Amino acid sequence: MTGCPGDPGAVNTTAGLMPPILIFRGEWTVAITGEDGEKGAHARFRREAHADAPMTADNRRLDFLAFSVITLVITFTWLPTLTSGRRANPNEDFLLHASRHEAVRKSLIEHHTFPLRSHWFGGGFPTLGEPNDPALNPLVVLSVLFGSAMGIKLIAFLAVLVSGLGTYALARYIIGYTRWGALFSALIVGASLYVPAHMEAGNLPEVCLAYLPLCMLLIALSCRGRRRALFLLPLVLYTVLSGGKQGFFMAMFYVAVFCLLDALPWFNTLTPEAAGRKFDVRALTVLLLALGVTFFVGMARILPALEFISAKGGLTHMEIYFHEGLQSDAGPTCGQLLQVACGFHGRPDIVTVGWLPVVLFGIACCFFWKRSLPWVISLVLFSWLALGNKAPLNLFGLLEGLPIFSTILRPYKYFAFQIVLSIAVGGGQFFWLLRKLERKWLEHVCATVLIVAAVSFLYFHTTEVQRRTYTFEMPSEARIQQKEFHNVQGLYLPRNRAHPPRAVTYFNIRRNIGTVDWHTAMPIAENAIAKCFVDARNNYIPNALYRGEAFFAEEAGAAGTPQRFISEPAVQRGSDEQGPAGCVLESTFGPNSITVQVTVPKPGILMVNQNYHAAWRTDRGELFDRDGLIALRLRETGSYTIHLRYLPRSFVAGLAVSVLSLAGWVLAWWMFGPRGGRTAQIAARRDGCPAPSVAPGTSSECREKTLILEGQIPLRGE
Repeated sequence: MTGCPGDPGAVNTTAGLMPPILIFRGEWTVAITGEDGEKGAHARFRREAHADAPMTADNRRLDFLAFSVITLVITFTWLPTLTSGRRANPNEDFLLHASRHEAVRKSLIEHHTFPLRSHWFGGGFPTLGEPNDPALNPLVVLSVLFGSAMGIKLIAFLAVLVSGLGTYALARYIIGYTRWGALFSALIVGASLYVPAHMEAGNLPEVCLAYLPLCMLLIALSCRGRRRALFLLPLVLYTVLSGGKQGFFMAMFYVAVFCLLDALPWFNTLTPEAAGRKFDVRALTVLLLALGVTFFVGMARILPALEFISAKGGLTHMEIYFHEGLQSDAGPTCGQLLQVACGFHGRPDIVTVGWLPVVLFGIACCFFWKRSLPWVISLVLFSWLALGNKAPLNLFGLLEGLPIFSTILRPYKYFAFQIVLSIAVGGGQFFWLLRKLERKWLEHVCATVLIVAAVSFLYFHTTEVQRRTYTFEMPSEARIQQKEFHNVQGLYLPRNRAHPPRAVTYFNIRRNIGTVDWHTAMPIAENAIAKCFVDARNNYIPNALYRGEAFFAEEAGAAGTPQRFISEPAVQRGSDEQGPAGCVLESTFGPNSITVQVTVPKPGILMVNQNYHAAWRTDRGELFDRDGLIALRLRETGSYTIHLRYLPRSFVAGLAVSVLSLAGWVLAWWMFGPRGGRTAQIAARRDGCPAPSVAPGTSSECREKTLILEGQIPLRGE
């Protein structure tokens, strides 16, 4: 073949040198059989014809059309969610995440401060250390702009949109699928029930797994010398990390499997083929580098979380509150998993993709078994893990002693998206077979029918799930803002509750009311005294022990038993025998600060009705812990204002590391950025060089430019 493949004037000079060449509109396979009769040695090269080459304007328009179709289909599928307005999901987990987002929103908009803690949770809770806190998640800006309930819906919608577009780019530009095959894979992932079903169950952190295709795409582009992709990869990984900790590690587990497979000479899913390399560790190197940068850039989030987790037993023995009714064996059996994936078993679930993608995946495995092997391995591995203790051999049980894995009670929901992605992308290979049809229009007709049939099944079930998810109208009382802050507590109510409204954390935050027994998986000792209790009938019951959010106590009084995190009324703390030592004129509570105006006629102890933490600082008096509450020993008499500030050292140290790491990463990208690589890419596109691999007969000049694009050889001068 003289000239670059795809050139109009390229001439085939190898017809007499090689045995059969099967040509199907630009895609050609060369079967080589040596004189020794060895069978099965096949060299396969996929090349687009000049009319479909990725460099042409026509191809760019067609790809833009494909991206537009994906965006429109996903948006149309998510119309029930996008048009639901302020309606919420009446699920206790959804309301929990909505309360976290609302706390961040109120802190920024009303208190003009970044929340390191929250006085609305548990009598004062170090929220930044809580693993699922969204304060440093870049996507929380959607909740700040559009409200917490709508912001959460937009976060889920954005994750689905990114998963669909990322899958198309991964399948089309990296794996080399036909346009129809890439479109099929993208629409199956984008229209699947994984995210809608998780949102119905209130599992917002697990939505971050939908960024898996984008992560794999950026790793693959980084292996091809796209340095801009290498720069963006840690930022995407940090977004996934801040969205859900357990989901992030399970997503990286999936990516690591493909990187390890690519290191073997038989696989090259993410990395381009490289002649002379037996073990290709480029993808694994990129992943480890990106994870390292993510770790240092996200230190402002990681250090407070590690401090909080160490106080809760550490990574391997973390104390987690699992509410009643949560069973570890709630996953399906092996047969049920297959039926649910096909949509044959009961109500569709998070792994449901429909029977058609499963059948097409099976056919593709038969015809393209070698290229399907990575997807088969990942499907078998993560299906096995998802079964948990219902698998014939409990593979997940072998990992339960490891950090992160020990905190997962239901592995099924953390490995479902990996199953969906493997089936969808693996099934896209089937569309290679349609290229063997003699008439071009038959390929388009058959592909259109298959895609419409597969997406229609998912569209019906996805929209049905969304219509029954957001049905709860916010109580009118929740719209009334309280001027003075105080706490309430449920009276013998379960911690994980969506009723009664006055005991729900999300509705209370909107009213500037704290909830002592709030719904969280990692509660701390909750010592604050509630102003009133809320019974099962949504009635307020005054608490006779309540003395205000700030009050004076004598040295000999206020001795009691600290309140634990179970949902019980406050216990008797005793009373002052000598009378108060001062008067509290006014108290103001914020996320990171407390201001108290006092009149002190004689030395005494000021009690603040918030949980004590060592990170508190004061400009007056001596700060100490008394019965788990903030106490100040005041020796200065007179009328003055006391300012308390909350600033943990772990956040300060983490923020310093994050700023320096981010600055260093930006500087490195600026110094070694895509300028040189972009020049080579433009030159290769201008000359019509092939990508992603070099075909036999390619000219030496064209081969060199192609290898520069793939990162196999450096650009001259670098």
